[in-house]
Amino acid sequence: MMVVQTRWQRLAAAQLVATMIAACAMAGSAFAQTLGEPPPDGALEVIKVQGNVWMIAGAGANIAVQAGDQGVIVVDTGASGMSEKVIAAIRGISTRPIRYVINTSMAPQHVGGNAALAVLPGGSTTGATRGAVPNVIAHENVYTRMTRLGPDGKSTFPADAWASDAYFAPRRRMIFNGEAIDIIHMPNAHSDGDSIVYFRGSNVLVTGDIFTTTNLPMVNRAVGGSYAGLLDALNALLDIGAPDDLMEGGTYMIPGHGRICDEADLVEYRDMVYEIRDRVKKLVGEGKTLAQVKAARPVIGWEGRYSQPGWTTDMFLEAIYPEFTSAVRPQPARQGSGGR
Repeated sequence: MMVVQTRWQRLAAAQLVATMIAACAMAGSAFAQTLGEPPPDGALEVIKVQGNVWMIAGAGANIAVQAGDQGVIVVDTGASGMSEKVIAAIRGISTRPIRYVINTSMAPQHVGGNAALAVLPGGSTTGATRGAVPNVIAHENVYTRMTRLGPDGKSTFPADAWASDAYFAPRRRMIFNGEAIDIIHMPNAHSDGDSIVYFRGSNVLVTGDIFTTTNLPMVNRAVGGSYAGLLDALNALLDIGAPDDLMEGGTYMIPGHGRICDEADLVEYRDMVYEIRDRVKKLVGEGKTLAQVKAARPVIGWEGRYSQPGWTTDMFLEAIYPEFTSAVRPQPARQGSGGR
């Protein structure tokens, strides 16, 4: 009984720290800035995707879980304050130890549970008290930003939430539970530290906030994101995935937020991103101001579906407009030929 009490005391303390993470992020720290992701639902839903992979929805960002004889891999850890429910949901999938946590970005709803999972003794969901803690994998840009010191000389994120294994190559490959897993950096997309995770045997692709079914494209320029990079990343996802007959099934995708998708859903979203790009590019090329671009409504047709209180159409256009204006180079003044 004492072991259980100690474990939950440590978990509660970690949740308190994770709550402080979110508070600091919302307070306006530039490198921890969030785009107002959809809030957690509170009630979690566990869905078997295919192969060895499950999705946990409702904890903020979607969480992917791969489970087998060797243990458990968790991709993203949800929002702060949801860790107890997330751990219970993982226990319902497998009682084996959590060996790896992979973060697709440093967005608060993707790393909010890092600290809680990192202090689980032995990486276990069963109350074990011995063994190594989970190995937290993320791109080095995520590690750099999470460990950066603020004006007060302290990091916004506690050490327990940091990646313990930061990779820097374009791709990292590992084999776990008999399945090859690719962790691939998508540069300057939603942020400068985005990773996608492809479970090759299960044929499941975890996209992070590069692709969602709930939001307009989530470009966080404050942490190195770009519209052009996001579009490149969406095309890269399409290159990896493969549909089954009649464009249905095949590679299933777990988006950062929203429902499980297949390649046809991703094509529809990618085409929207292309069309918005072309509309905004045309308006900016005509010399339109930001206010005039908003008034022209280049996102019409998608506003009702994707504009959310935390990431409205206006917020989205304000974020991407500078990228298009910087691409429009002023023409040099024509030199006159006459004298005085």
